[in-house]
Amino acid sequence: MAIDATSNVSESIHPGRAARVGLIHYAGKGDPFVGTDDVVWFKNAMSRLGYSSGDTVEYMECYGNRDYARTRDLARQIIDWEPDVVVSFMTNANLALKPLLETRPVPVVCWATDMKEAGLIETHRRPGGNFTGFTFVPGNNWAKVRMMKLLVPNARRVGHLYNPTYSPAPSCLRELTAACEAMGIELPVYETLTKEAFKTSIHAMVRDGCDAAIVGPHELFNTNGKLLGELFMDANLVTVGNQLSMLESGGVASFNSAGKLAWPLMAFVVDDILHGAKPAEIPVNRSCRGPVTLNVRAARALGVELSGELLEEIDFLIE
Repeated sequence: MAIDATSNVSESIHPGRAARVGLIHYAGKGDPFVGTDDVVWFKNAMSRLGYSSGDTVEYMECYGNRDYARTRDLARQIIDWEPDVVVSFMTNANLALKPLLETRPVPVVCWATDMKEAGLIETHRRPGGNFTGFTFVPGNNWAKVRMMKLLVPNARRVGHLYNPTYSPAPSCLRELTAACEAMGIELPVYETLTKEAFKTSIHAMVRDGCDAAIVGPHELFNTNGKLLGELFMDANLVTVGNQLSMLESGGVASFNSAGKLAWPLMAFVVDDILHGAKPAEIPVNRSCRGPVTLNVRAARALGVELSGELLEEIDFLIE
């Protein structure tokens, strides 16, 4: 997409003053398992569109450090600042903003794992409210099951580590179930609500004859990825999930958000909103495929054959 550096910034919805853009990230600044440059990528794209920080745009930048109570407080501070638009990074930041917008509507451009399940939008084609933005490409969970079949071709039973208390988790389970049924795989579900229950759930997978595991979306799993990787490695189970942190110690494959692609593209949506477009009418972008990362050492330790077909599906290899 060509970038027009001569965008008519001065013709925004508030001529005569700098646009106010709130930036709220659920993770901490420099979080190694999310991407250290999310906000930088977005702000650089805004600059290329002609927005000069401190001149034609002002930013309020907040980081929740994976603390939901802190993120709620930061969301209130941003809304009190009366921004023209908010850019929200990660689902929990969106959920912190959502109730505040019922009485003080502000456009939000965001990333979310599942916007419909979180109640942020009515449909992807016509969001219908205050939120629009970017999410996983359709079929993301089917791709996880396909990847599992490439990693463990003879897999017949794959355990699903599941915590239903996170809004995208139920829809993820539905899609994984449909994909597994289509590919002839059983998907027993192991509901896991606490860190202390990790060992119990993984031991149950081994007891039940699971050939591999898929980890669902949840902050409990995200923040304990290293421990999960170790436990799955000890259990001799090949594991796929969203958690890049899991690859640090034994997870095999991770499906990550398309941050490096999506964050700069958010600037175009923000620019449209600052020129009068309504988020309710801006379709959610589902065209950005996130990268897939493979832990080569863990794969080899678990006996995975690194076939050419498998490696063709991988974006990043780590040792």
